[in-house]
Amino acid sequence: MFLNRVLNKFLRYKGKTNMLRKRLLRQMAIVSLLWLGLSNEIVAVANPASVFTRHLDRIRQNLPPKFVMRLPSRIVLNEPADDEFIQTLSVRIATFDSPQRVTVGLYSCEDDSQFCRIGTFSAANADTMQAQQEYQQHIAAASPIQLAKTIRGYVLMGTAKHPSSAYASIMWQQDGMVYTISFANSERQNMLYMAVYMANNTPIMANNAVSGTSQSRP
Repeated sequence: MFLNRVLNKFLRYKGKTNMLRKRLLRQMAIVSLLWLGLSNEIVAVANPASVFTRHLDRIRQNLPPKFVMRLPSRIVLNEPADDEFIQTLSVRIATFDSPQRVTVGLYSCEDDSQFCRIGTFSAANADTMQAQQEYQQHIAAASPIQLAKTIRGYVLMGTAKHPSSAYASIMWQQDGMVYTISFANSERQNMLYMAVYMANNTPIMANNAVSGTSQSRP
């Protein structure tokens, strides 16, 4: 009788374990479907946000050979910023040779000072030492955040930087590039949304090389 009781308890335990396993598998399947649905929705919007539209040719012209740039399909900001405000933002393109980097910035006025800066999107060659140093700092500071099926990003709040900064940033590696988005610390969640859009958007390829050292154009 004792053996029968032990056997019955084992069978009941095994049955509960199988049920838990099946429930976990169902939940994982649901999460996967939600991720696929979100990815399909993002991929369907393949063009950069409309605030960049009239600047795309200049962005391509400013990309060095074999350089790739990505921009988000949506700009997301905290209230009271809305689509009307976003369309008034000034887009500035800066290129640097040492190391090679391209930055597309959004500004609330024609001045490119920190007081007018809303946020920036940058691409640097992943083979450069400086890009890798900055990337490793982000990896060491945070847990990975899934941006696409095989892409993970790392967030570094401005308060954790040395010296401390009013701007947070997220970095990830893709296309042989290291991408960076930098916005005010208060825009952390919106920055993550834009990183997902950017990582899933169609990459922008270079038209031709641009010579010169560091330059910034309105």
